[in-house]
Amino acid sequence: MTLPTMRRAALLLAAALASSPAILQARSPWAAGAGASLIATDNVFGTESSPGDGIADGRGWLLWTPAASLQLGASGRLVRFRDNPDLNHGYLQASADLQRTAPGARTHWQAGLSASRRANEELYAPYDFREGGAYASAKRYLTPSFTAQLRADVAARAYPDSPDEDAKRTWLSVRMHRSLPSRTSFGFGARAGWKSYDTDQMETAAAWEIFAQAAQSLSTRLALRAWWSRSLLYEHDDVAAQLAAFDNPLLDEFSADGPRLGAAVKAILPRNCLAELSAELAWLDYPGRPPQVYDPATDEFLLDADERIVLGPGERSDNLSRVRLDLEQRIVAALGGTGLSLRASVEWSHRTSNDLYWEWSGWSVQAGAAIEY
Repeated sequence: MTLPTMRRAALLLAAALASSPAILQARSPWAAGAGASLIATDNVFGTESSPGDGIADGRGWLLWTPAASLQLGASGRLVRFRDNPDLNHGYLQASADLQRTAPGARTHWQAGLSASRRANEELYAPYDFREGGAYASAKRYLTPSFTAQLRADVAARAYPDSPDEDAKRTWLSVRMHRSLPSRTSFGFGARAGWKSYDTDQMETAAAWEIFAQAAQSLSTRLALRAWWSRSLLYEHDDVAAQLAAFDNPLLDEFSADGPRLGAAVKAILPRNCLAELSAELAWLDYPGRPPQVYDPATDEFLLDADERIVLGPGERSDNLSRVRLDLEQRIVAALGGTGLSLRASVEWSHRTSNDLYWEWSGWSVQAGAAIEY
């Protein structure tokens, strides 16, 4: 399925969401929505938004709940880069989720299946993929305010034009959550993942992460939260294999090892506008050694006699700081509970690195709207 075909399919999905009278009925088993956001940045590298990119991200989704224990869903997404159309891509996804909980039971069971496809513009068309996945989870209420959840995810992804990328993935995760009468809550979790390739061209990858969060409600309109995580991702002896680890770096977040620490304050403003001010620090190590010399003015690296980049000692290491403000205004109409969400955010990021190519700072501004039936 090509990107233009997916674009037409997503538009048809959005039209169906807007015109179907069934989804406007009260207490209907149908739920749907469509939304779009625009993102403007003044700096970027790698898998971040590119310098000056105007990014348009449009989405549509449709949910059907034929029974209390079963939900079927479909969604589409188109992402377009005004200044770099080669990065344009789209997704289509279908899912089915089943819940089983006996009346009064302390253990809740859930399982699901999903299928998705991604299509890129011509430059990255060799990395179009299709994926099938499944999950199963069990959530246990140890007490009414203390829960523990176990979950397993498996997926298989195929790249028709890049079979060396074909792989299977497994994630195992555990989460615990505790609420106190003081309106304080604590969360803790850990997960481990493995990825094995269908060919012998790349090494098996592994990853683990632990994370914790604490939240405190100060009033009915004000709350604080803080979080911490530590990850160790994609260890390999061969740098090239590490770069290609859990997912192709052209399409997904870049692999990184290290801790993150953040905090946020959330407030309900007049007219029920939701605001959140957050900040995060990260100390990240990346696979591979940085270039020995890079000149940002000429956009050139130091090359050896064989025209290869001369690498420096050690490993690329970055410090990242971010401050972000998010605003959301929800408007609920009387007709069928239709809701409109208006969202805006602004973020300042600053990154220092021993690889000068990745050292930058800049603003990102995002505005969008979504309608739900």
